[in-house]
Amino acid sequence: MLKKVLNQTITGNIWKFLLGSIGAICALLYFGKNFFEMHIIYSILLGISILLVCFIIRFLYFLIKEISIFVHNTYVNSIWGEAIVDLKNAYAEINFLRKQENFNDHEFMSIMITFCDTLKNIFDRKTKADCCVSIKVPTTVENASLETLELRNLCRDSFHHNRDTEKYAKTKHSIIGNTPYRIIVNKILKQNSKNLAYVNNDINSSKDYDNSSKECYPNGILPYSSELVFPIIPAKRDKTKNYKMNGFVCIDCNMKDKFDETRYDIPMVEGIADGIYDIILKRNLIK
Repeated sequence: MLKKVLNQTITGNIWKFLLGSIGAICALLYFGKNFFEMHIIYSILLGISILLVCFIIRFLYFLIKEISIFVHNTYVNSIWGEAIVDLKNAYAEINFLRKQENFNDHEFMSIMITFCDTLKNIFDRKTKADCCVSIKVPTTVENASLETLELRNLCRDSFHHNRDTEKYAKTKHSIIGNTPYRIIVNKILKQNSKNLAYVNNDINSSKDYDNSSKECYPNGILPYSSELVFPIIPAKRDKTKNYKMNGFVCIDCNMKDKFDETRYDIPMVEGIADGIYDIILKRNLIK
C-alpha cells in the first residue's frame, strides 16, 4: 500500500508545474526574495519547505484514500461477500426441497429454520448486534382479504425460541393490529410502490406504533429497537394477475439505527422473500 501511495504522491501535474523546468525551479526558490524581500538563503529554504508541504499533503491524501478503500473492501464488502456464500448454501437446500414431488413438515421446517439462522448470522455480522429472524404466515381462510388476515409465527431462528411462549401463541396477530404489516399491505393494495419494505430504526421513539406482541413481554416492552419487515411475495409481478401474499420475513435488532434503507439490506431481503415464496406456496398445496 505504501509503495502505491508513494507512487501516487510523486506523480501528477503539480510537480510539472513546480519542477517542470529550470525557470519553474528558480521561481519557486526565489519566491521569498521576489515577493517578501527575504535573504536568498531563507528564500531557498522557503521554496524547499513549500515542496515538502505539498509532498506531505499529497502523501496524506492518498494514504487516507487507500486506507478507506482497504477498510471498505475488508470489512464492508466482506460482509456481503460472506452473505452471498451463506445464502447460496441456504438456497441450495430450498431448491433441493422444491424439486421434490412431496416433502413432510419436518423437512420443510428444518430448512426454513436453517434459512432464518443464515439470515440472522448475516445481519449479526452486518449490525454487530443481536438480530432475530422470523417468518410469519397467514392463518385465516384462503379467500380472506389482505386487510383481514391473521398471522402466526411459522418459524424463528434457533437462538430466540424463548420468544415463542404460550402467551405469544395465543395472542391474536392481525394485519390491522401491527403497524409494519398494515403499512406493507396498504402499499401492496395501491400497486404503485416499488419498495414494499417497512423499516423502523427507532421503535421506542415511534408514535402510534402498533405491535400485537407487546403484551407478550414484561411491561409491554419489546426486546428489540429496530426492525425490517418484507412481504413474502414475488419480486416481479404481472399486474394482470393476483398473487397470494404468503406472509412476512421479519428481522429485528436489539439496537436502534441498524437497518440501511438506501443500500443492500432491503434488496437482499426482497430477494430472500422472492426465493422462499414458491416453497411456502408448494407446502400449503401439499397440506
